[in-house]
Amino acid sequence: MSAEHEEEVRNLTNDDVKALADEMEARLVSRFYSNLGRGVWELAWKAAVLCIVAVAVYGAFQNMKH
Repeated sequence: MSAEHEEEVRNLTNDDVKALADEMEARLVSRFYSNLGRGVWELAWKAAVLCIVAVAVYGAFQNMKH
């Protein structure tokens, strides 16, 4: 076999596995809260737009009655 095709055997220690798991957990939690915050802001934005449209429709119907 040539040196290019030889695979290096790597063994992970328990500490390595724990460090990898901790890093993955931190990334997942960070992404979760980032997405949650983005979702909350999108919901608030839609609610604000809906309120503005509702006020505009209400005002339009008030003008039609008079």
